[in-house]
Amino acid sequence: MTTEGVVALIWIMALLIALALTVVAVGMIVRIINAAREVNRLLNETLPSAVGIVGNTAAIKELDAVVAAAGPLLECTARIKSATEGIRAKVNRVGAMLSAGAPT
Repeated sequence: MTTEGVVALIWIMALLIALALTVVAVGMIVRIINAAREVNRLLNETLPSAVGIVGNTAAIKELDAVVAAAGPLLECTARIKSATEGIRAKVNRVGAMLSAGAPT
């Protein structure tokens, strides 16, 4: 085989290897594009739901105000409970006094 034949053979082998690598690369690119399209489709489907979730959870930031108001309300209910227990005790004493003085 002549030098020119060896060079031609090397070029043919290099071109065949490059062709095989190109086919593999094109296949990978096609799969990547299909995956990107699927991601875009799923994004378009879930975006309205995400907007709804944001709208539904917007009130969570107001919970700090509710918690801040709950402390004084709890204190007030404790005072009301204490006052009603005092009233109940006095009413029970009055009831006991009335029932003790009632004719049997």
